[in-house]
Formats: sequence, C-alpha cells, structure tokens
Amino acid sequence: MPPKAWARSKRRVCLGLLLLTLGLFLSNSPGWAARTSSKPADTRNTLPPFSFSECLALLDEDPSGVEDYVASHATAGDERAVRHCSALSNVLLGNAPLAAEELDRLARDRRRGPQETEDSSPEERADVAADAARAWLAADQPGKAVASSDYGLELEPESVVLHLLKARAFLRLKEPEQALGVLSALGNDPILSSETHRLRASAELALNQPEQANRDVALSLAADPDDPAALLDRGIIRQRLNDLAGAQADWQRVIDLAPDSHEADLARQDLDVLAADPDALPPSHETVSSGMATASHAATP
Repeated sequence: MPPKAWARSKRRVCLGLLLLTLGLFLSNSPGWAARTSSKPADTRNTLPPFSFSECLALLDEDPSGVEDYVASHATAGDERAVRHCSALSNVLLGNAPLAAEELDRLARDRRRGPQETEDSSPEERADVAADAARAWLAADQPGKAVASSDYGLELEPESVVLHLLKARAFLRLKEPEQALGVLSALGNDPILSSETHRLRASAELALNQPEQANRDVALSLAADPDDPAALLDRGIIRQRLNDLAGAQADWQRVIDLAPDSHEADLARQDLDVLAADPDALPPSHETVSSGMATASHAATP
C-alpha cells in the first residue's frame, strides 16, 4: 500500500475508535439519556384500565361524559364492557332505539376479546338482554322488549328481573292476561316481590278486577310503604272502589314523597280530575322508569 493511502486508512481507524468510545461514554451518562428521551411517552400505557363499575357511576352523574371516559382509558380486553356502558349512555341521552339494537347484538354475541378479562357467560349476556328490554321500553317498543326478555330467559330461565320486564312489556301492549301469566310463573318468589305484586295489580285493574288488584297493591305496599308508583296505583284502585278520600290521600302522599317525579305529575293530574268530576275514572298509569341509570341496573326491572 502506498504510504499516503496507508496513512489515510490509519487516521480513519483511529477516528472510528474515538467515536465508538465517545458513544459508549455518552450512552451510559444519565444526562445524555434524559436529553435523548424527549420522544412523547405512550400515555395509553400509563392510564388506568377501563372499569365498568366506574362507567356506570358516571352514567348517574354525566351520561355525556361516558364517551370521553372510554376514549381516555385503556380498553384492550374490555370491548364488551365498553360497548355495554356506551349503549346505556345512549339510552339516557335520548338514543334508546339505537342503544337497544346494540344491546341486543351484544347479548347474542358469544365471543370474547383477546384477553381473559371479558365475560360472555350466559348470565352476563342475560343481564345485557335485560338492559336491551329496558331500552326498548324506553323507546316505546314493547313488542321488541318482549323479544329481548324471551332471549334473556333462554339464557337464564329463573331470572325474576327478566320475567318482570316481560310482564311490563305485555302491560304496555295492553295484554294484561299475558302479563298475569308471566307473573304467575314467579309464584311467591320473595325477590322483588313488591314490584311483582304491583304489576299484578296493574294487570288485574286492566281486567276490571279492582278487588284482586287492591289485595295485590296492599302486598306491594306492605313490602315498600313509600313506593310512589304503588301509591299512585292504589289511588286509582281506591277510586274504582268508590273510596274517593283514600284515593285523594294516596295521590297527595305521592306528591309529598317525590314532588319532582313523573309519579307526582300523574298524581296531580288525577287530583285535578277528581276535583273536577269525582265520577271520572283516571286511567292506570305506566310509571316505572327504564332503570338504566343506576349501577344496580341488572337487578332493577
């Protein structure tokens, strides 16, 4: 090799060794590591995981915030819970038909996510079917509520909640005989007995059986004396039985207990009718809300 070429080659080798040594030194320097790690951190790895119970609590406080909550939390492995809570928020935001369709799809979906955190068991899917029935009732589509309840009962035949939802849907469809048949299947099950007897009373009143209705509403109020819906119904039953003073007392009690409720609005209407024409018979009322907003939604018919 010519002397000049050999000298250039030697200088390149020395320069390479110098740079390698400098690189090793800097890479082990804490200051250098801090300065070269300026790339934004992946915040998804630092956020808390999605929590279905937290999402349900948010439904009570601010349903419009559910979308932001879902977007700001890690959701891998919790697709079912995300879809479930998002659909419930849609009911409360006035999109009940869309939410009911999504809940029906979710109830029928047996798949689980890539992780083992999701629950697609028959019991979980039956709970989702119950929420679908509630959403169809909120959308004023009781026929579809019956279908959702039936599917849930295929998954969990002993569910009291699903029986009650189906009975309520039949009452909305003005089919009190069907409602009584569904309620009879519950027998004397103590779970939600107050609601069972109240719905039985509504069906019996629709069948022009005020004496039987009075017995059932009395059993309902024995379990829950301050239930505005049962008191509202008992007022109607008492008027049908010509107990006008008792009817008036029940409706006033509803207003005193829950002055801002839907039941109180109906009680005021009934009191106005009673004052204007004591012989006029107010209709029976559908007063029970869809029950979507509470964390105990799966146990509320």
